[in-house]
Amino acid sequence: MDATQPISKTAMRNSHLAARRDLRTTPARKRALDQAIVDHTRACIAALGAQGTNIAAYNPLPSEPGPAGFASQLAHAARTVFLPIALPHGVMAWAEAGDASERGALGISEPGGPRFTSQVLRSCGLVVAPALAVDRHGMRLGKGAGYYDRALHGLEVPVAAVVYSWELVDAVPHDSHDQAVDAVITPEGFFCV
Repeated sequence: MDATQPISKTAMRNSHLAARRDLRTTPARKRALDQAIVDHTRACIAALGAQGTNIAAYNPLPSEPGPAGFASQLAHAARTVFLPIALPHGVMAWAEAGDASERGALGISEPGGPRFTSQVLRSCGLVVAPALAVDRHGMRLGKGAGYYDRALHGLEVPVAAVVYSWELVDAVPHDSHDQAVDAVITPEGFFCV
């Protein structure tokens, strides 16, 4: 690829997904990185004044940043933790994190119990969102289905994207409908954009 040509979303996704697959071959390293992400997410919650408020988080897939039980490790910092549920047509519902969960449409562990629309995010002090890449301007690259862009549209609540350090890039290709985030959490720390 010509270095003067901007990278496409597809190329960036493929590159980052490959790096995540490689990380899974070193489980001890992944565990250490994921525990650091938990620690820095807790610090971000406190620094943004979201301690004791509702928080939205996610249950990571094995290749995503954050350990199994990520949301439960954030629960002590929140009044309620809401987790996403993938619905048809790129729409998400949200439910309170709890013991009961089931494998959802995208293979992600989703909570049972009453479901809420993405309007419930307006009650949160922070939304912790997964990403494949993010740049220093807060542009977030997801997996391409637009679930989070739809859920975050018009939201006036701080959003923090969680990525591994090498997924913090100079520029994320983006379109007008893509939603920027307010903070970035990595295993090395967090910062506001």
